[in-house]
Amino acid sequence: MPQVRSNRMKIERLQPGRGIRSNAGTMGVAAVTLIRDGDQNILVDVGHFGGRDELLQAMRAANLQPRDIDTVVLTHIHWDHCINVDLFDRATILAGRDELRLGYMMGIKDGHTRYFKELLKKIGVRSVKDGEKVSDNSRAVLTPGHSPGHVAVSIKEDDGSTTVIAGDAIPNYRAYLRNMPDLIFYNKSDARASVTKIKKMKPSMIIPGHDSPFNDKGYLLHDEFNLILRRETEENSIITLKTVPADKPVDFT
Repeated sequence: MPQVRSNRMKIERLQPGRGIRSNAGTMGVAAVTLIRDGDQNILVDVGHFGGRDELLQAMRAANLQPRDIDTVVLTHIHWDHCINVDLFDRATILAGRDELRLGYMMGIKDGHTRYFKELLKKIGVRSVKDGEKVSDNSRAVLTPGHSPGHVAVSIKEDDGSTTVIAGDAIPNYRAYLRNMPDLIFYNKSDARASVTKIKKMKPSMIIPGHDSPFNDKGYLLHDEFNLILRRETEENSIITLKTVPADKPVDFT
């Protein structure tokens, strides 16, 4: 699993983000990112039930159990980012105030959000302000637009550089280039301002909600994605999707 290391801190993507859309609907896979800051273990987003087993497997590989997580930051409460939060009932749950007031799991008014917010209250959710400390070296960054109270997380590395876990404020590199996420469920001008806000921080790395990490020079990592299709026989057809630099030779054998 690709990692970013420093003397005191380790940032690890437990689940890379992927944006998958089809004529049958969306199958978004949200990034789940672990921050180890001193003796604090922080998760940014927790994914949905479709990746639950994979998340637990990745945590075991990182020598962690759900009880070891001190803080969970929900960038927003859209279903693909938040459903597995019940695994972390011992953690402090952080979310944006307006997300807790106005956010919906489906982006628009639905019949599920009320029950989810009741679960968050039972676990012990707390709203965060812009710039509020999450751990010694990480801060909440309010980035509304995609949703009412979206929150990103900025991390100050030992070398002075900044990493931003952007969630769906900047869900992919395309959104970074066009200064706007593809999907906006709340306010277009706020969404554009949030992209600008993150860019002004001049991050050395952005971990987006549904793409591989990048910065202003382009992709820093190229994740592979396997799409598995069940056939009528006892076989699977596997389609491998991988982005490679344009100047890298491609082997078609």
